Amino acid sequence: MKLPLLPVTLVGSYSLPHWLEVAREAARENRLTEKEITEAHDNAVKSCIKDQEIAGLDVITDGELRRETMVYFFSKRIHGFDNSGRMKSIGNLDPTIQMADPVIVDKVRRARSIGMAAHFAFLKQYASAFPKVTITGPQMLAKRATNEYYKDEKQLVFDLADVLNAELKQVVDAGCEFVQVDEPVWVGYPQDMPWLVEAFNRLVDGVKAKIALHVCYGNYQLKKLFTGTYADLFPEILNVNASQLCLEFAVNDMEPLELFTKYKTDKEIAVGVVDVKDEKVESAETVADRIRRALKVIPKEKVWITTDCGMKFMPRDRAFGKLKAMADGTKIVRKEFGDR
Repeated sequence: MKLPLLPVTLVGSYSLPHWLEVAREAARENRLTEKEITEAHDNAVKSCIKDQEIAGLDVITDGELRRETMVYFFSKRIHGFDNSGRMKSIGNLDPTIQMADPVIVDKVRRARSIGMAAHFAFLKQYASAFPKVTITGPQMLAKRATNEYYKDEKQLVFDLADVLNAELKQVVDAGCEFVQVDEPVWVGYPQDMPWLVEAFNRLVDGVKAKIALHVCYGNYQLKKLFTGTYADLFPEILNVNASQLCLEFAVNDMEPLELFTKYKTDKEIAVGVVDVKDEKVESAETVADRIRRALKVIPKEKVWITTDCGMKFMPRDRAFGKLKAMADGTKIVRKEFGDR
């Protein structure tokens, strides 16, 4: 993985075009064939790849544009989920933010491939930049479901970790070298950290790839979902078997930097330098200033540059503008180190 100083990436999801939602609805109503909706997804992913590469990113994703949501894509393809659940609040800050939750009705298991290897193969075929794969973690899948089968939630999370472990090994067999696990709800359940770390390590056991862990404050419709702070997760989070932690920094004026003055680690830190919840597109100089602040605490060889969180719910022009500002701001700082 030959990358420049301060590699630039995004967390995972990219702006979902409205035309793709229209195409999906047409497919559900049998107005598009399976071949036609596949072509629509292919075109959406190609445009996502192009945007990231034009903006100047070094490591890219497929924007998660083939996924219904970061939860439903998995729950619809894992045995044990009934996807006709009731509406349920997401997080603990605003009870009006709701989605229909799947219901756990049986022991979860991998009935077949979820499909991530094929999606990665498409990304790799069309990408010039380095590709990574993102996967929703077992805690997120468990908390976004109504459990009507397991007496012990910990066992549910561990079983999901085993399902996802098999999927990740298939992705690696397809040539993937970089996997990011997304656990947006950890901040909401700090009391579970010791066994959540154990579940994460079970998930990535034997997965021969670079591993990153992304934890945020929730980001549904560009809104924060949970009380609590990253401080509630330290130092236990440093025990995950991942070489990189990917965190929100921009949204709270670089708040996590204080933690890395207190807790030392050899892990890379992917520093969120654009606030996806802010409608304003940051300037390149604003991004550069945030990077400089991070470099006062974290060694430059350990710093990656990223978005705070996913970009699914924002307009495409804003999403692209933020990616471009992120890449251009990074170039400013690279030049200060004599690195272009």
